[in-house]
Amino acid sequence: MANRRAPSRCSKRGFTFLEAVLGMALLGILAGAIFGVLGYAWRVELEARQTLAAAEIANRVLISYLDDSTSPRDLPETIDYEQMRFRWTLDTEKAAIRDAFPDARVGREGTPEFLEALGNMEFVTVVAWLDDGTDLGQAPGRTPTFRIERTIDPFAFRGTDTIERLLKDPERQGVMINRMIGLEGGVSP
Repeated sequence: MANRRAPSRCSKRGFTFLEAVLGMALLGILAGAIFGVLGYAWRVELEARQTLAAAEIANRVLISYLDDSTSPRDLPETIDYEQMRFRWTLDTEKAAIRDAFPDARVGREGTPEFLEALGNMEFVTVVAWLDDGTDLGQAPGRTPTFRIERTIDPFAFRGTDTIERLLKDPERQGVMINRMIGLEGGVSP
């Protein structure tokens, strides 16, 4: 008979309680770190989608204004986009262009013609933000927000449909004439 060795104590050795506890603790720390990174990535992606949606709303409001400056009056206070709701504002102001060095000009009195022509420009600002249903969503800046600012020429028509609307609407014609002769009031064509 062959001489069989008795199995050594090392070959039957399993995990001790301390090793099992340390292994579970390391596994828990690793899982917590992975889930923390995944949660952060999900929140960043969600905020990016909300900001992109706010940019889309702001762009739509601006294009609506450029096509027909009276159309934003017909837009609702909040606009639904996918499963989100957004608020928006549109502000316009006349561009104030001044000669920086009027005393440096030689031989001309008054304002140069090109500055007068540029004085017809206006600034348009559209802000759209996520209305999350809380008090924070009632004003821009505390939820994902997007702001578009443009300087536009109210006499530059964007297309033939804009000209057709002007020719069909006496109110728009009056506004255009007032702007051409320098009277304030009304909205752009």
